Amino acid sequence: MEPLEPNALKASEKVYWIKVAGALVTGALCAYLNVYLLLQEHLAVMAGVSVYVALSESLAVLTGIDRNRTIKIGIGAFLFLWMFSWTLLNTIIVTSA
Repeated sequence: MEPLEPNALKASEKVYWIKVAGALVTGALCAYLNVYLLLQEHLAVMAGVSVYVALSESLAVLTGIDRNRTIKIGIGAFLFLWMFSWTLLNTIIVTSA
């Protein structure tokens, strides 16, 4: 095994932080779909879940981590930040109009 650099992130940590950023983008996407394209909420939820699964699958391929492990890494953070950013942006957009 190669020694790690002191500040190098492990593959699982990279997956976690990519999912955190992906959750914020997904929340913005859902808010846009919901407010401007008038997509119903349950369809926006399906879009968010699809983004999560696609992101997890692509990260499993890119990092070489097991698929099942990649799905489990960061699921709580993704769900929380996705719903938080979606709600926050939706509130800001609707109240400013």
